[in-house]
Amino acid sequence: MKATRLIVLAVLAALSASPLQAQTQRQKGSLMEYVIIGTDTVYVDVLPPARVHPREYMNRAQWIQYYQRVHNFSKAYPYALFVAKTIRETDSIFVVRGYTKREQDRYLDTMKEELLKSFDPIFRQLTLKQGMMMIRLIDREVGMTPYEIIQKYLGNVNAGFWQGVAKVLKGDIKRQYEPQGEDKDLEELVKYWHDGEFDDLYDFIFGKAKPTIYIPKKFQQPFYLTVDTKQNKKDARKAAKEERKKKK
Repeated sequence: MKATRLIVLAVLAALSASPLQAQTQRQKGSLMEYVIIGTDTVYVDVLPPARVHPREYMNRAQWIQYYQRVHNFSKAYPYALFVAKTIRETDSIFVVRGYTKREQDRYLDTMKEELLKSFDPIFRQLTLKQGMMMIRLIDREVGMTPYEIIQKYLGNVNAGFWQGVAKVLKGDIKRQYEPQGEDKDLEELVKYWHDGEFDDLYDFIFGKAKPTIYIPKKFQQPFYLTVDTKQNKKDARKAAKEERKKKK
């Protein structure tokens, strides 16, 4: 798992951080429409479509594999969403603030230091399958393979290196997400997630709520705020140093 964890960290190392988007929840306590027919009041509601899948035809081994996939997805997908939001914010802040190449590099260096320090112990808790699944789901969310993300932010050499590591693990960070092909089962779970049905699925299978993932507190806000704070402290120390020199 160590190599897979490092691949994911390499992807994160080019990005800033922002709040994780919460799973869509069904609205609770909403008012229902109604019509009056004669002396009767008839309440009207639109029921969400029910998905019917031929799961009952799976044998015991296939059911076990499916249960494992659902559990691994519950651990992997929230972090894939986190990375996707991070990428969008990073690109946005560079454009909005008009960062020069030097400023971008300084921003990414700060981000890399903080992400590696904060997420390395978190990703140590993920299994190999969960890490590889996360890599697939990152591609789905951002439309870029992990290889392309590393290449964009860290250069060709780093991208080539991590592709080599992935090959050793019988993986491929260049392979695109295939919602109608090899990744069809993952796409099904993604739809459950965004339709607010994944919690019920997990509870039905395991008899308990899905795991809550941990996002370090410092990353529960846009990462540029962390960078600004560090820079302000650095400027304050520099100003104080210059002031002491003047007094001498």
